[in-house]
Amino acid sequence: MKWWKLALFVGAFAVGSTEFIVVGLLPQIAADTGVTEAAAGQLVSVNAVAFAIGVPVLAAAFARVDRRRVLIGSLAVFVAAHLMAATAPDFTVLLASRVLTGASFGLYLATALAVAARLAGPANRAAAMATVVSGVTTATALGVPASTLLGQHTGWRVPLAAIAALAVVGLVLVLFTVPALGADNGPPLRERSTALLARPVLVGLAAVALFWAASFTAYTYLVPMLENRAGVHGSLVTVVLFIAGLGAVCGNVLGGRGADRWPRATVLITAAITTASLFALLPAFRTPAGAIVLVAVWQLAAWSFVPAAQAALYSAGGQAGDLVVSFVVSGFNIGIVVGAGLGGIALDGAGLPGVGFLAAGLAVVSLVLVAVMARMLPATQVGARAETAPATATPARSENCAPDVTAPAAAVTAARSARSSSTTP
Repeated sequence: MKWWKLALFVGAFAVGSTEFIVVGLLPQIAADTGVTEAAAGQLVSVNAVAFAIGVPVLAAAFARVDRRRVLIGSLAVFVAAHLMAATAPDFTVLLASRVLTGASFGLYLATALAVAARLAGPANRAAAMATVVSGVTTATALGVPASTLLGQHTGWRVPLAAIAALAVVGLVLVLFTVPALGADNGPPLRERSTALLARPVLVGLAAVALFWAASFTAYTYLVPMLENRAGVHGSLVTVVLFIAGLGAVCGNVLGGRGADRWPRATVLITAAITTASLFALLPAFRTPAGAIVLVAVWQLAAWSFVPAAQAALYSAGGQAGDLVVSFVVSGFNIGIVVGAGLGGIALDGAGLPGVGFLAAGLAVVSLVLVAVMARMLPATQVGARAETAPATATPARSENCAPDVTAPAAAVTAARSARSSSTTP
């Protein structure tokens, strides 16, 4: 793995750990700050809303700033916000810190995806973007349980401080391994914003948000389904959640590699398997074995879709690719919020079967949108390997064919020229 990939991965792991860390520490936080657990749960919601709103706004605000500086700045704010949370004297300060963590998390993730896409080039774009996303999924699968365990022995403040320390490591790695990509000399922001109105981008953003809403309508209530329908209890629930996390990590890798070769087939197949999994949810959850197998297949397919969709929409955005990918990241997070909300309504009105039926219905609609989006994608990834090639030298390639960028400014100039001539804004 190239050093810049490792740096982006570590940074993504650090910021990704913040999203659901509060879930495992909820009782301790509520007791220590003197609020109810329901009120403490808003720490998750505030982080998610700040993420969804902050990503496109901040990405547009810092569009003319060197991508490396944005990475460093967002990690620095994230570190400060987590130290603020770890030392918060009351719940109000803690809640304010979650606004900062959500916004800086989103800005870092969107920027890291854009940087990975630029440095890897079109032939390896999806796999490089998948490396960034795998940092977040690994944090969810491993970092959150570890933070919960640490909190049980040391209190809730120590895990928050530990995440800040990990973000410092990511910041240092970015500082020394990610090259300066130069200022964005592309079209003005207003002109680039028109790319968001292009049909492939509009359809793709709608597909992403609805696809993730379908998945999280069910995933948010996975534990109650495991316990009340599949008969999975105790430590076996933890095992199933770990399997889900492992499927997410592996899905990112497989989806990224597949999308670099067959972008159209990858988004279609992964969306279709996810839809089929949600349809099979209620029947499969009649036995522990059926539930475990279905969760593994479902999460593998759902997370394989993520890098494929991100890479496809980045390309569809043309010279506005960085801006478009920020909306894609926001779209996924909006899907989480909407899915959890709709799932809660279904649960109150029709119980767990209602959650399953709603998730399957949303998945069908999203699959139609994905099919429309896929028709606009090339069947195979072709050409443009020189997108990130320096103007004066041929880059050495590692085993995974990702180019070493030794002349960042020239690389970015070449990237813009290739992208403008090979993609439709």
